This record gives sequence, structure tokens and C-alpha cells, in this order.
Amino acid sequence: MQIVLRPATIADTPYLLELEEVCMRQYAEALWGTWRLSEAANFDVIGHEVVEQNCLEIGCVATTWNSDHLFIEKLYIAPRFQGKGIGAYVLKTKVAQAAQRAMSTKLSVLTTNPADRFYRREGFVLESETPERRLFVKAV
Repeated sequence: MQIVLRPATIADTPYLLELEEVCMRQYAEALWGTWRLSEAANFDVIGHEVVEQNCLEIGCVATTWNSDHLFIEKLYIAPRFQGKGIGAYVLKTKVAQAAQRAMSTKLSVLTTNPADRFYRREGFVLESETPERRLFVKAV
């Protein structure tokens, strides 16, 4: 499996918005009763990386470096590529980057999204919870 993470460009915006909708719409609708489409004009690709396998776009990850941790804003793998270890590979890559800086990794998941099982399986621990989100952390 040849997985590459490459910085996203403005040209990737339509793909990233489509991927966000495909991966998140059902969970947003289950939680809030509606889906709010992000606007291309306001979409910022800074911090986004496109996940590619054999030069094919199959997902994205978006991160923010904070003073004491790496925050994973998004980790989306296109549905037809899920369950193949790609998300785990990307997650481990990001956790390793944070560990190289002696930082923990954090992320949040909508309470309607079953991905929390995936993150627990990958060693993340629930740090806090609201009616909308679960915040997970993986210490160094």
C-alpha cells in the first residue's frame, strides 16, 4: 500500500468539500437535523493534506500545531477506501510527527459519529465530552 500525504492546494478545494460532505453529512444531520455545506470561497486549505494511494485521491487530513499538542481537525477517508488500514496509517503518521516534538495528539468526534471506536482502538483516550463532541487525546 503506497500512501502519500501531500499539501492541499486551492485546486483541491472542490474535492475536499465533496469529501467532507460524503464523510460527515449523515453525522451532522443526525446531530443537528441539517447539513450546512461549507462555502468554497471561504474554505482554507492551510493545514490540509490530501491522502493519495497510487496517485489517486482517497482522503484528507487537516491538522493544527498548538504550543503543546497537535490537533487533528479532520481525518476523512473516502467510503470505498475505509476499512483498509489507510486511516490508521494516516493517524499513526500524524501521531508520530507529534511525538517527534514531544507533543500529544488531540482530536474531536461528533457524538453521532461511530469513529470514536476507531480512535479508541488506536490508543486515544476520552478527555472530555459535550452533548455534541467527544475530545480524545493520545499522550506522547
